[in-house]
Amino acid sequence: MHRVVKVRSVVLGAGVGALLLAGCTSQGEEPEPDAVAPEETTSVGPSPAIRPADVPDCAPEGSAAAATGPEDDPTLVVWTGAGSKGVVLAPQNQADYCQWTDEMTRLAGAGYLVASFSWADDSASSLLGAVDALRSVGAQDVALVGASKGGAFSAALADEADAAAVVALGPPATFDGIDASSEASTYDGPLLVVASTDDSQVSVDGSREVARADDPSTFMELSGGAHGVELFDGEHASHVRTAIDGVLAQGFTG
Repeated sequence: MHRVVKVRSVVLGAGVGALLLAGCTSQGEEPEPDAVAPEETTSVGPSPAIRPADVPDCAPEGSAAAATGPEDDPTLVVWTGAGSKGVVLAPQNQADYCQWTDEMTRLAGAGYLVASFSWADDSASSLLGAVDALRSVGAQDVALVGASKGGAFSAALADEADAAAVVALGPPATFDGIDASSEASTYDGPLLVVASTDDSQVSVDGSREVARADDPSTFMELSGGAHGVELFDGEHASHVRTAIDGVLAQGFTG
């Protein structure tokens, strides 16, 4: 039986391992990244399936928004930043883009074009619609980062979305008929699954099924019970952000 300490992770290759090490220095304080001013957010692109929409109040300053999907059950996509490297942040069940405001701001400041969205009844179409929207405004490659349900759909649809990288925080192995387990996936790009030992909403063993059994570097188990986006507010927040940054860097340079 393995012993879980305060932070338990396996190195994600030399580059990511170095980033994780940096995140654990300075007496546990989060390292200060180099400040990068985000470029002006690009307006909605020419796709007829993507319709301009009002920007919600919770969106980062300078964001843009669009609706995609059917008129009677649209997905609202909100994005900020600019550039060719896109990141789609997939919310938890019954949540939306407001859940990701801080991470949208942080990642846009790091030079990414970042989007999040609301769920429609067709959840798969919501995530893929957000990917299409981001590509319509300049993203050439898109990584997926999701929490709980969002993590499950990110892992399950990684191939269909042609994802550059995938990070899933506390994902269930199955959700609403989709199978997010690594056994059911043909996606072979950079992957990280993060889960808490005492998560009461999704068991750590369930999340482990989304990671690759033959590649321990794709799974990070943390002490405590934080679920999904709660990982950004707890004692492991700096480690989680550093790990995400490492996987994104690996995906966009791989």
